[in-house]
Parts: sequence; C-alpha cells; structure tokens
Amino acid sequence: MRFLGFSAHSVEAAMAMLDRFTFDTIMFPVNYATWNAGNFGPQVLAKAQEKKMGILALKALAKRPWPPGADRSAHPNCWYEPMTDPDEAMLGLRFTLSHPVTTALMPSSGTCFELALKLAPKFTPLNQVEVAVMKRKGMAAVPLFRYRENG
Repeated sequence: MRFLGFSAHSVEAAMAMLDRFTFDTIMFPVNYATWNAGNFGPQVLAKAQEKKMGILALKALAKRPWPPGADRSAHPNCWYEPMTDPDEAMLGLRFTLSHPVTTALMPSSGTCFELALKLAPKFTPLNQVEVAVMKRKGMAAVPLFRYRENG
C-alpha cells in the first residue's frame, strides 16, 4: 500500500483520527455554509495542513438539506440539495477550491458533475471582497453539518 487516508463527516471523528494516527489524506466536507454557519471545517483543515496531508474536499456544491416535500427526482443519489444554478455553483466551487485542498469531489449526480466540469477551468481564487460575501451567504444558509465547540 502506498497511500492511506480516511473520510469523516464530523469534526470530532476527524480530529480523533488526526490526533491518533498518521494518514496521507483526509476526505472531509469543505462548504461555505458548513464553514461559516456551522463552524465545521476550519479546525480540521488546519490540523490536516499542519500534518502536510492531502485534502479531498466534499460538498463543494451542497446547497442545503433537502426541504420537506422537495422533488428529488433530478438528483436521486444526493442526500442534500445540490447547487444547480451555474453562478451559485461557481461561487460554491470557488469557496472550496480557495482553501488549501488537493481536489474537490462532486455530488453523485451526472448533472452536477457536468456542471463542475464546465466551471472548473474558469476557477479563480476568491478575493477578499468575495470572501466577505461568501461569509455573509454562509451565515445566512442552513448548513449540512455543525460543530459548536469554541464557536
């Protein structure tokens, strides 16, 4: 075996793995809403960076939990509502890729994957004004995940 990594969807689990073991990569949600409104991610990415790990970002195109009664037929494999508007998706992707991640994995939706393929070549890191805009948007959003310790 050459490289070994893990995936986590909670800060507690990720930090426990990072503190106890030596891994090459982590797969973890990096999303503007979870980051800002959920206080979910900064502590994990900081620790992974400190350990010089590869970071595989999940949930870049996650919009919010599915609203009750929402039509999920266009994205039957997504347990959350994905971003489908190109402008919104570009901001979500740019937020994620503006962090020290190795790659961003897309939702299990062909439509979202194709959208990401169109948007990725246009990527530019967020500037300071856009970071502030994304923070405001994130604080107003419903995050998929939350972590409240120290936040």
